[in-house]
Amino acid sequence: MFQKIKKQDGTRYRVLLTAAAFTSIVAIGAHSAARGAVSLSDNAANSAYAGGQWVTGSNGGSGFGAWQLVPDISQSGVNQSATWGFDTESAANIFGVTANPNINTNDVAWALWSQNATGTDPVAQTAYRSFNYALAPGATFSIDMATDAIGTQGAEGFQLQNYNPATNYATPILEIAAFAGGSYYGVSWGGYSSSSQGFASSQSSTISSAHDGTAIGNNGNGLQVTVTIQNDDTASVTLTPLNTAVLGETFSSLTLNSLPINELALFNDNLGSTYQADYFNNIDATDPVAVPEPSSLLMTGLVLLPMLLQIGKRRQSPLKSEGRI
Repeated sequence: MFQKIKKQDGTRYRVLLTAAAFTSIVAIGAHSAARGAVSLSDNAANSAYAGGQWVTGSNGGSGFGAWQLVPDISQSGVNQSATWGFDTESAANIFGVTANPNINTNDVAWALWSQNATGTDPVAQTAYRSFNYALAPGATFSIDMATDAIGTQGAEGFQLQNYNPATNYATPILEIAAFAGGSYYGVSWGGYSSSSQGFASSQSSTISSAHDGTAIGNNGNGLQVTVTIQNDDTASVTLTPLNTAVLGETFSSLTLNSLPINELALFNDNLGSTYQADYFNNIDATDPVAVPEPSSLLMTGLVLLPMLLQIGKRRQSPLKSEGRI
């Protein structure tokens, strides 16, 4: 139910090389990519978010691009009758119950929150973040999440996506979310490539997404989600509640489309007058055979270009730039 077409300012560069030089760059980049396990890691207590300042351009941890938060309060034309925000705050008191353990690091997690959203002024918050390395087979990705009250027609959760810079379209590949009117976390997979299509498959877990007041229900502890890329087109998903009284659940051999995965999208898509929020923390990924994103290979090429052009006194190639919509 969630998809996006991303537009942003920026410039991409194309280097025109001889065939020999291009082959050398790709070979060196591929060798670099196979250097062993690559780790991506961040949490809400890192210094980039000090004082609750989780904003567009924040970039804590390592292995990620900077956060892009939408809507941006500085954007013109954004209806402000609803209140909403992105910040770091405690996720230990969801549903009015003090939860221990919880997803916090040093008492904070990333929060997407909204209030007084209506049908004419909905709040569809999204926090995007690119990976410096696309997730290849054998990679694992994990994130902690906790969901609060959900308004009418609302949804709270995250997606792993494939972002294509040539088209500025991000294809949702895998989603874990809680939905209004539902009692359990749902897992959706398969991806789609246009707004008229949805996920190929979806299944409800047995883990409660709504607080039911019982010791074995969702009392706000949250859960860890672990995704393992099994091969070129399948993955497994494990949901592990932090409340140890609740059993975890694994979904195996989920058929994915549009790999590789190179972007994370957190979302709080809610309607309603009450305060609604979801929380995330502790993003980690380990990729034993990292595949650099095209921008990373390009930078490698730019660094090596002067040396390659000197070999054999090759003719210098022009550097072109073109705008990106």
